[in-house]
Amino acid sequence: MNNATNSNAFRPSLHGLEREASLFPDFTAIDFETANQSMDSACQLGLVVVRAGEIIERRSWMIRPPTDRFVFTYIHGITWRDVAREADFGQLWPQIGPYLLDNVIAAHNARFDLGVFFALVKHYRLGFWQGASIDSVTVARRTWPFLANHQLQTVASHLAIPLDHHDAASDANACAEIIRRAEREQAGVVKKALRWYGEK
Repeated sequence: MNNATNSNAFRPSLHGLEREASLFPDFTAIDFETANQSMDSACQLGLVVVRAGEIIERRSWMIRPPTDRFVFTYIHGITWRDVAREADFGQLWPQIGPYLLDNVIAAHNARFDLGVFFALVKHYRLGFWQGASIDSVTVARRTWPFLANHQLQTVASHLAIPLDHHDAASDANACAEIIRRAEREQAGVVKKALRWYGEK
């Protein structure tokens, strides 16, 4: 089911994104869990909204992927039975979209999460998408270069951030906290990590 209308309805304003970038550290941190190797197989989304350096909202959704093929249950514990009666991403978009439209999107290893997002946008025909993103891996590397690695669990442990790894809500929260704390330690590091992305 596709609840999206035309692509123009979901086209972010670059002016709005530039405004967001100038007001750092305003961003929305996301994390997807997927059912299998297909990038459009999202089965959970966690989301954390940060405004003026403070977390103001946390949300999470279970998502029914396009097929019942689950390969990564051993990673996140989610099965087809858990999501079979949930809405798909297209049906959830009216709820999720307002958190992402015209906002800077952050993720830990953003290439993966944005890849999932773009695959979902394409699958459910949500139209053109472009905006700004922050990869908290990049932010962590620049702020704490001495860590053995910059995997989410390593950085979260160093900063004493509670983490239930591979729960999307917990991972998104850790991403948001990493960015917030990095900015406190090294003002301007987040804005330097800002990257633009775009997909049709």
